[in-house]
Amino acid sequence: MSYKMVKKLLPDKMIQSIRKVRRERFEARKKSLPLLTEDMLTRVFVNDLELKQGDVVFVHSSIDQLHLGFPFFRILALLRQIVGAAGTVVFPTYPKSLSYDFLVQNEIFDVKKTPSYMGILTEFARKQKEAVRSLHPTKSVCAIGKYATELTDTHHQSPYPYDDCSPYYKMMEYDGKIVGVGVDTSILSFVHCIDDKLKDQFPVEPYHESLFHAQVVDYSGNTQIVDTFAHDMKKMNHNIPRFVASYVQKDICRDLTIHGSKFYTAHSRPLFEAMSKLAEQHITIYSKKVYKRYEK
Repeated sequence: MSYKMVKKLLPDKMIQSIRKVRRERFEARKKSLPLLTEDMLTRVFVNDLELKQGDVVFVHSSIDQLHLGFPFFRILALLRQIVGAAGTVVFPTYPKSLSYDFLVQNEIFDVKKTPSYMGILTEFARKQKEAVRSLHPTKSVCAIGKYATELTDTHHQSPYPYDDCSPYYKMMEYDGKIVGVGVDTSILSFVHCIDDKLKDQFPVEPYHESLFHAQVVDYSGNTQIVDTFAHDMKKMNHNIPRFVASYVQKDICRDLTIHGSKFYTAHSRPLFEAMSKLAEQHITIYSKKVYKRYEK
């Protein structure tokens, strides 16, 4: 029985007790891990995740999963130091709600004010004066560095959040890398680029039928209407780590456990090319249960 089913059956007080026990176990496990210093994490970035000067790197993170021996905000400085002035760091900055819920509720996305709920590091990055955020209501990113504007400036021009107007897809123009810090490839937004590139030719229809017309407040304080689709969470039945381990070469994308914590590295262009070839064979991250030919 899944945790979601258990929550429906048990009283709230018992659910709270279960959460408390799980949290205590999590904290105990984290404290048992080696204390990560700045030097140790820098070596992970350079030696294991293969980051270097001039890189364009998309960072997914969960700082809560790391046993840090220094303030979390220093991670941004470490990344920027590694990629240098010629590089760019990119972070997801989605709002609080699921995309469909956000859009159905007619929420207004303010590029300057709407917080990121993709982790504390992403919110810290969003608040940097150099950060440039894309004008997408549900799948925005912020970028800092040389190509920040080029990566983000057309995200609102397509209803498909991950197609060639998006920062995710544009990563390939710069041979960009995607890394996970405290997370595995279950958190890898780039995989949806293949969905949006192939559109009707893709084996799965991942979106709700409705096209939403979202209100977005831009940097000038003007309200724009941005058209977008929203993922159908019933279709988001996938296991990306298993897909990566089964079908993708390790020099293209791989999950790692370093100092007891989760990391991953992925090369955007080779990963997209590999996923394109696999999609032609109807091999995707999705369960066959949500493939078009299985739908009634």
